[in-house]
Amino acid sequence: MVSMKTLRVLGVVAAVVSGSIFVASSGSASVADDAMASTSRAYLHSYNLPSSGVALEGYCPVAYFAADKALRGSPEFASTFEGVTYYFVSADAKKMFDKEPSKYLPEFGGWCAFGMAVSDKFPVDPTLFKVVDGKLYLFLRNAGVDALELWNDGEEGELIKKANAHWNKVQG
Repeated sequence: MVSMKTLRVLGVVAAVVSGSIFVASSGSASVADDAMASTSRAYLHSYNLPSSGVALEGYCPVAYFAADKALRGSPEFASTFEGVTYYFVSADAKKMFDKEPSKYLPEFGGWCAFGMAVSDKFPVDPTLFKVVDGKLYLFLRNAGVDALELWNDGEEGELIKKANAHWNKVQG
């Protein structure tokens, strides 16, 4: 089970799972969870967008649901919703999104779900995802951390509750 006790010093977050420590660079520096009481202004209106400005690094948000796969979209099939551009694998996928965009948007502005559950923002690997109760959750994966594995080792309902609570504080 995931210990929700984390230590944040110099932008590093550690989570303990089954006696092993996993570390992720988070980009924020706080000393303890209590320091999160006052919300950082850096979180306000902050969505996870690469420098290209295309959400999900160009992966199609509809494909996560329709194909249960992360598939790259094409600029040929692009839509913009609330100032954010998304690419789709086909005209049909674009139409599905345009009809009901909120159905396909990733939770937490596209930031790592596990990161939100431990009160932080982690970047994501858009190919590492999980759909739970019709909602898309994305996760960090790097040389040291597979956040989906950490998520799956925890109590999913509790992690979702904590992630939602933190996102509600920081989304602006």
